[in-house]
Amino acid sequence: MSSAFYLIRKDFVLIKRMLLLFIPYYMIMGYTVMDQYTMFTLFPAMLLLINGCTLDVQQNNQRFLVSLPLQRQDIVRAKYLALFPYALLSFCCTLVLYAAAFALGKIDTPPAWREIALMLLLFLVLASLYLPLHYWLGQKGTQIVNFIFIMLIMLNVSAFNKLLEWFPAAGEWIATGSADHVLPVILLILACMILIYASYLISSRIFIKKDI
Repeated sequence: MSSAFYLIRKDFVLIKRMLLLFIPYYMIMGYTVMDQYTMFTLFPAMLLLINGCTLDVQQNNQRFLVSLPLQRQDIVRAKYLALFPYALLSFCCTLVLYAAAFALGKIDTPPAWREIALMLLLFLVLASLYLPLHYWLGQKGTQIVNFIFIMLIMLNVSAFNKLLEWFPAAGEWIATGSADHVLPVILLILACMILIYASYLISSRIFIKKDI
């Protein structure tokens, strides 16, 4: 577990400049489309993941890491564990944005906790699709994969609405918070966890066999 901590720390060192972009990003978004502030939860977390993976490829960090006394599964596992601090950071930034908008009188409704939670879930789903492609295509396909996923997260409102079409109980739960719709949401979360684990197994298998 200590190796995972240092590997995650390495990722945050790589993306520290990207973190500075969060300030103007949230200021601009807060000024323009504050009524959809929950959608901002997805973009920063996904952008951090994409940026960290891209820098790994560009700086040949994977070649260095496999030369260390680490198993390749440990390297992949750390990348998946990093999803949770990414999500937490994005969540905290969204709350700060909400607090600032509330203080300025731009919004007067309570925080949409359930919608924010589902946006974080959508981030984990997209990350589970992105990471196997990242390990499979490597440096040759990084730009293409990044372009596709950046377009997806730029269209996150449509993606979120599509998710609600597939799982209408989730939409009812967001709107009402009714306990009658809790079970489908729990099943949705379990499905997401299974997807993450399956994605991790695929990424590990690809990375173990990959010639770096």
